[in-house]
Amino acid sequence: MAAVGEGAIGTTASEASPSPPTDRVVGVLELLASRPAQAFSLSDIARALGMSKATCHAVTASLAGADYLIRNPVDKTFTLGPALVAAGRAAERAFPAVHLAQAEAATLTDELGLQTTAAIRSEDHLVIVAYAGTGPDDGAVRIGRRIPLAPPFGGVFVAWSDRAVIDEWARRTEHHAPREPLLDSLAAIRTRGYSVERLTPAGVRLRHALAELSDDPLAEGLQPMVMALLAELRQAEYLPGDLEGDGRHPVSAMSAPVFDAEGRTQMNLSVQPQREMTVREIERTGRRLLRSCARIMHAVGGKPPATRP
Repeated sequence: MAAVGEGAIGTTASEASPSPPTDRVVGVLELLASRPAQAFSLSDIARALGMSKATCHAVTASLAGADYLIRNPVDKTFTLGPALVAAGRAAERAFPAVHLAQAEAATLTDELGLQTTAAIRSEDHLVIVAYAGTGPDDGAVRIGRRIPLAPPFGGVFVAWSDRAVIDEWARRTEHHAPREPLLDSLAAIRTRGYSVERLTPAGVRLRHALAELSDDPLAEGLQPMVMALLAELRQAEYLPGDLEGDGRHPVSAMSAPVFDAEGRTQMNLSVQPQREMTVREIERTGRRLLRSCARIMHAVGGKPPATRP
């Protein structure tokens, strides 16, 4: 997500994309991938994507001809095709951390009883690439779900970056956020090694909104309600002094980084407690997250960053 004033937020997909026809192909594949157990008619696809039937027919015919889709000869519905299996296996070889993350996510869910996700960065957003378990808003969690890389999301992806990257992340909100609270949040992440996000009413509403939006809520820019909720959540991180004493603290999510060979955050692992936790529970969960991330990092030849902002 580019900074406000640079034409990203609120820009339609057709305005922002250099190739709308390609977007339509991608849209069809993403729609079917989001509901792999469902067969879609031509009308279903055209309606879901706001596409004319003639255009939709041309796109689906091309994809079916290349085996990226299969067309049922009886009811004329479409499902994903075998060519995507080969593409998926090739992608898995290109991103070995994804396969490892799925195994670690399943283990974390079994041990902690919490929904676990893994995400990687793709330009101005995060993409969920693995998950295990269930949570209160399962509709917001699926493979391929895109999440804006804007405060409060993605702190572990920028906390160890240089000042220019941090400044760009901090600007990715509808209204300019005060810098000091965001810098304090990133400092807290570096100190702990992981993120601990507050569970707030705005956060709950945001999760519901992401679950109820279209399969690609970022395709035409974030909806105004989501942007307003993001503005409320800009400072969602617990600072070190906030987590003291014997009380219980409402926690939305905890995330830790997986570093690549250059010491950059390649992926995060996250758990979603969505409940109150004691300081001891938070610290125990954080240490367990870090162990999983360390295993993935060592397996892919990663290393912690040498310097910090």
